[in-house]
Amino acid sequence: MNRIKVAFFGTSDRSVPILNALHKDKTFELSLCVTKSDTVVGRHQEHRETQVKTWAIENHVMTIATPNLKGAQLGTLVEQFKTSEIEYAVVADFSFMIPYHLIEFFAGKLINIHFSLLPLYRGASPVQAAILNGDDTTGITYLLVDKKMDTGKIIHQIGYKMAGNETSGQLYSILFDLAAENLPYVLEQYHNGNLTPREQDESKATYTFSTSHKESTFIYKEDAQINWKATVKTIERLVRAYNPWPIAWTKLKELEGNKKLANPKIKLKPTVNSALKVKVYTASITENNLLMINELQIEGKNKMGWKAFENGYVTQTH
Repeated sequence: MNRIKVAFFGTSDRSVPILNALHKDKTFELSLCVTKSDTVVGRHQEHRETQVKTWAIENHVMTIATPNLKGAQLGTLVEQFKTSEIEYAVVADFSFMIPYHLIEFFAGKLINIHFSLLPLYRGASPVQAAILNGDDTTGITYLLVDKKMDTGKIIHQIGYKMAGNETSGQLYSILFDLAAENLPYVLEQYHNGNLTPREQDESKATYTFSTSHKESTFIYKEDAQINWKATVKTIERLVRAYNPWPIAWTKLKELEGNKKLANPKIKLKPTVNSALKVKVYTASITENNLLMINELQIEGKNKMGWKAFENGYVTQTH
């Protein structure tokens, strides 16, 4: 029996488990990967390709790396779907909104993997939102793509109980693995008519709007600034939510004599620029409900532990 051809849309470096699951499945054949164009990084303007593109090349799967899904780019993509006889498409953590023309083209066979239990946390940062809000559970939703953001009919959902100490990077990796493990089953059951899509409850819908850019669900560096008026638990969750990007940050002067820190109270050396930005990579809460900073990075310097920070920047502690 000929396997049913599937395309994958994604840009996340965590997509490999999903790609492997589709590649090895006996019912479906991963025939095409769509990802974003190479980015240019560093002083030497080096080209960096997505992990999706790297995997596709290594596994001899056709790849289209595109700067957008508009105009000629969209037309080329649709022609390739027709030529390759693609029947289903799976979207996971893709950088572009799917245009309505593609939604119509696939007619109920364009499936998005969203990393929350919809209609909770629609938008681009559901995993970070779950951590920021201190949720006990999160999960995965397989849904049909429609013209509005994450509003399509739900095909299947899987819950996941959080440990409560995950960074967003760790939680994304867990959920990608869980999504990959269940994707072949969900696709096959949907294809066979055993999963009936259901409407979302709009009265329960929430969105992951940025605190600094109110109309966007993406994350910005400004969102990761630590508000020291917040509770210690809120700050600790922010540190985890914004690791590995953009990383929680504050100014050096905010650490001086900070009463919410379990670290020894410090006085900076006179030669230190107290306006320098400090990234806080990891932190924990002590039994006394204080925040212990474990790993930090001063602007322009390498990452370091608290002891190394004291040795280099502090004149005295008490």
